[in-house]
Amino acid sequence: MKRLLLKKTVFAVSFIILAILMEVITFLSMGLGVLPQYFGLDMAVILIIAFIIFVLPHSAAQIAVLSLVVVFQILLSIANEALYSMSGMVFSFSMLNLINEVTGVADASFLNWWLIAGCAALFGASLAGLIVFSRRYTVPKGLYTRNSVIILLVAFIVAECCAGVLYACTVNSFSAAADLQEEDRLSIFYDESELYNEQKFTAKSFSEFGTFGYIVVNVGNTFSSETYVDEITEEDIDGYFSEGRMSQSVYGDNIYTGAIDGKNIVLIVIESGEWYVINEEYTPTLYAMAEGGIAMTDFHARDKTNCSEALSVMGSYPSLTSLEPSNVIGNTMPYTLPNILSHDGYTANYFHINTGDYYKRNETFGGMYGFDHTYFLEDLDKLPGYDDKEGFYDFDKDSDVFRYYMDEFTGGDGPFFTQMMTLISHGTYDDLLDYGNYPYKDTPQGTGDVSSEYMTEEEKEEFSEKCQVQGLEEYYELIDSFPQTFVSGTPGIDEEYLEEEGVYSEMFLRYKRYQAGIMDLDLGVNLLVQELESTGELDDTVFVFYADHSAYYDQMNFAMKGIDASEFYNTNVYAVPCFLWYGGSMDLKAESNGIAGYSSLNFTAVKDTGSPLKGGTKFTKFCNTYDILPTILHLCGYSFNTNLYQGVSMFSKLESIFISHESGIFQDDIYFSTIDVYVESGGAWECYPFDETYSSGGFGDYVLDFLYRAVDYYDRQAYLDAVIKTDYFASRDFYGGHGAGKYLEKTA
Repeated sequence: MKRLLLKKTVFAVSFIILAILMEVITFLSMGLGVLPQYFGLDMAVILIIAFIIFVLPHSAAQIAVLSLVVVFQILLSIANEALYSMSGMVFSFSMLNLINEVTGVADASFLNWWLIAGCAALFGASLAGLIVFSRRYTVPKGLYTRNSVIILLVAFIVAECCAGVLYACTVNSFSAAADLQEEDRLSIFYDESELYNEQKFTAKSFSEFGTFGYIVVNVGNTFSSETYVDEITEEDIDGYFSEGRMSQSVYGDNIYTGAIDGKNIVLIVIESGEWYVINEEYTPTLYAMAEGGIAMTDFHARDKTNCSEALSVMGSYPSLTSLEPSNVIGNTMPYTLPNILSHDGYTANYFHINTGDYYKRNETFGGMYGFDHTYFLEDLDKLPGYDDKEGFYDFDKDSDVFRYYMDEFTGGDGPFFTQMMTLISHGTYDDLLDYGNYPYKDTPQGTGDVSSEYMTEEEKEEFSEKCQVQGLEEYYELIDSFPQTFVSGTPGIDEEYLEEEGVYSEMFLRYKRYQAGIMDLDLGVNLLVQELESTGELDDTVFVFYADHSAYYDQMNFAMKGIDASEFYNTNVYAVPCFLWYGGSMDLKAESNGIAGYSSLNFTAVKDTGSPLKGGTKFTKFCNTYDILPTILHLCGYSFNTNLYQGVSMFSKLESIFISHESGIFQDDIYFSTIDVYVESGGAWECYPFDETYSSGGFGDYVLDFLYRAVDYYDRQAYLDAVIKTDYFASRDFYGGHGAGKYLEKTA
């Protein structure tokens, strides 16, 4: 009997020790300390599993259950470390809705191989030891008696009761349970009961409650049909919109209202856009449009592509994964930008050279968002070799979409609204690392000398066939004619990324591939401008550009901006391009850069000379992705209920804060991770632990105002989520308004 109990105890204790060590490794690798703040929740679940292992009758079953749980913990650790280092996120079971998309873009460069090796070594050594122990410390098969079974069950019940008591005591120790004041609007950031149960802030929830404490609740939240949104009724939503003011009254007598009323609109979302790749040498058209148009020099984005591009269409994005547009296909959304413009006679077109089922764009953009025509990879049969596509990274050049689908791009009766989500500049950027520094006979991994001999024609052909993204060779050759551009225009780049004179680094080769992608987009825009000029439509067309997010692959966004990769709170990392160019009031002068099919552009405004949209203007106010839709509506002459959308017009005096669906709440000089508040002053960032600083009254009015605005966002989002949950507009006349006011009206 003692022999049996000893063996079972060894297995149970081994699991406990192994699970705790894995948790320590995970938290240390993520920079979250040693163990979660409320480790008791973690430990309670670990104890429950340990004593399940304890009572299992056979060693093989014990080893199997132990292995399954630990392997699951290791996989979570790897995923969480990768997600957290890349975006500040942690794994949620809701991400399983995007499993196909995630596997499509998965890349080994995001993995921490030291973490993987450490976890594998620890688990392997532990498993081997238990197997050896089990074989040497055998227990006779007939050892199980009635008394032994009773003892095991009693031990199990006592242990599980202890785990339950540990769980209850930990939950009751939450700080908010005693300290929370009902009238305190900032309670959502420190009410640990709410944090634990609702998990609005997953990274903070994980850091406080640990792997097991977090994941158990996450499973329940993910697969439960009940959410806090269910408490909001349609009558509540009526009241919410009744309280909303119309934008015209908020913005005042604004000269920008209706400035592009009735004009064609081309909205281009630049995949992984950065300002440093929009330059006079390589992208003269985009550069001329940004310099000669209106540039939002303090624009920020930090969301996955599906969120960022949807924000320009919806004006918000659901905070609950179960309410993501892709999960509520068929919902009535008259408030989207294409639905509004189509109602006023626009033809709305959408282009993206990935498959339509990716992020379910064929049902969102191709359905409830209101585009009249959508063109995905499977629809673009004119593109060269489209039948041969095999994977996510086997995509076409953006310029080919412009070249072969020009009529569809600008087509329709009356004015057109065309949105394009580009793709060619999507990471990874390893083609030149893997296959050589085209056009030179360069060894892989960035060790080649710039004075190397050129590849032979056979080598060039072989290079092109191997690359994930083909057809960029003409751009590579052009970039190499300006080797110093990379160095001279980039902070701190000389010593860190140019290994020695004449030798390119890995980061340069990644940059070169990325720059080539943006150059291809530049060519496409150049072709479109030429076409609109030839048809006489250029003076009646407005171009709006913004990036969905920064070029974060291989942390290029940090490296190229001279920011240490640990400074995720530095908001400059998320500063990306956003600019507007209007053919009716802005000059466009761009010199040819030698790319085949490229043309020098030299157009001068001949219409709308009194337009308030003046070229060469730079707006320095903080703005972000939420502001795209309100800005376009404002320029088109619409006044809208401000409770419809999260952002504000960039041409108003108001300023919105940014709430990322990945991680982080920020504006220029404040970044709130929901764990710590980082404040910039004089170029330096100071960290303030939220719970400690708030409880001590250490935040000034400026920071508190920022935090209150964040709460306002979450309050609004709850109602906007409820609009989707209830399909509110299925039974409302969007253009007729509601009992106490209006949703939308044309004022221009």
